[in-house]
Amino acid sequence: MHIDQIYVVPTWGGYYNDDLMAIESGAVKDGLFYLGSPVTPGFDEIRQPAEAASVILVLDNGAVAVGDALSVAYSGAGGRHTRFTHNRQIPLLKDFVAALKGWKISEWKEMCQQVETLPSPGEDFHRIAAEYGLSQALLQAAALVERCTAAEIVASICGHQLTAEPIPIYIQGGDDRYTSVDKAIARRAPVLPHGLINTVDLIGHKGENLTAYLNWIVARIKRFASSDYRPEIHFDTYGMLGQIFSNDAKAIAHYIESLAKTASPYSLCVETPVLLQSRDAQIENFAAIRSGLKRMGSAANIVVDEWANTAEDIAAFIAAEATDMVNVKSPDLGCLTKAVEAIQQCWAGGVRPILGGSCTDTDVSARAVAHVALGARPAWVLARPGMGVDEGFQIVHNEMHRTLALLNL
Repeated sequence: MHIDQIYVVPTWGGYYNDDLMAIESGAVKDGLFYLGSPVTPGFDEIRQPAEAASVILVLDNGAVAVGDALSVAYSGAGGRHTRFTHNRQIPLLKDFVAALKGWKISEWKEMCQQVETLPSPGEDFHRIAAEYGLSQALLQAAALVERCTAAEIVASICGHQLTAEPIPIYIQGGDDRYTSVDKAIARRAPVLPHGLINTVDLIGHKGENLTAYLNWIVARIKRFASSDYRPEIHFDTYGMLGQIFSNDAKAIAHYIESLAKTASPYSLCVETPVLLQSRDAQIENFAAIRSGLKRMGSAANIVVDEWANTAEDIAAFIAAEATDMVNVKSPDLGCLTKAVEAIQQCWAGGVRPILGGSCTDTDVSARAVAHVALGARPAWVLARPGMGVDEGFQIVHNEMHRTLALLNL
């Protein structure tokens, strides 16, 4: 079977691209919007709707496969490419995917490797976004040709059997930090709340506000759920602990351990406690924080996201024993085969992988990633798209359960 026609359609991501540097510099929020001027290149406003593009492959038998190209919420931060825009990227994307016309649908990993060798059509081409979207479409196409699920395609390249159980889902609720927790508890989400802890005020100048929020979360779980519900509590702090504690690894470790005690009996995972200006600096500080936690006998986990954008980056964090978990940010890696390889790399290195993504993902990319989760077996998979909890949770949850039902027939 061959690719007969290719279409590129402007679409929207599930949330917004935000200028993290401007927000960290004190941009004032006014309703949905942020006041002031953007700092990061590629932004016209501090907050802009996420733009995306659907790549539609029509096969010569009339079957259709789709994937979505997009950029993550905090585009341009932590070594990432700047945001994906319709005006600039769609013409380039059309040029890029035109080379696939007439391709024979073959083994998924092989096709993705071929995509990675295609020349870029321009200097500012968002290649990572293009590869992300195209790999989704090729995964679906491979499944159509093989008459199987996309999850089975992924499991085959991992060399193992498909999991019989869904992968635990972690949620994120954006600015709605209280209702989102209640929604997660109501749905018995395995991991909550993410929290979008992206300003100093949310933590408090001595950490008091985040501690109070955590106390509230623990109380809500105990009040509204039975004792057999034991979610992991996960905060993404976007480097804010580093700002509060002047990147002092010892002080940060002590604060994280205090949070872990507050979270008990639930496990605590803290993502991006610091956000520094280079990968080496990030690794050094993370390793010092983790070492401090281990000396205290803490059960808290730290999670790396920024500066762990490639297989080489992830290997460096693992080699330095600098993290307990890696947020494998699927849109940052390009082809989804890279996310699969990163998950395997993490498990081999004794680190728990999270199949992350972004609130800016789409319904199409969310379903594709649900299949990748079942096939590659990360520790968690992100509910996506959006920040509403319910919508992203049900899309990923339902796709996994539908797939497992088909496999059990």
